[in-house]
Amino acid sequence: MIIEAAFVIGVVGLVFYSILRLLAPSPDQRPVSRAGQWVAVHYDVKDVTRVVLQRVSPTGAGVLDEHIVSTIRIDDPEYDAKFLGAMAAARERQALFEAEE
Repeated sequence: MIIEAAFVIGVVGLVFYSILRLLAPSPDQRPVSRAGQWVAVHYDVKDVTRVVLQRVSPTGAGVLDEHIVSTIRIDDPEYDAKFLGAMAAARERQALFEAEE
């Protein structure tokens, strides 16, 4: 009798779990958090400067999203011009993302 009751409870739990999984949105369908702000930043990694656009949390403590705008080799003879152009492009993209919100 106890084994039958445990089996019935297990089956009911499994059916309930299956229904919840079917009704819940998948991870790629969940809404993206709109909290935070976009900032144009750059950093160096292994002799390459990355110019990126980051969405940071409202507190500024965490990066929520990142888009690479450009990568520039540090020893590139046209580094300054490419860097300034990449930062300008990042700021333009920042303005575009902010306008979409």
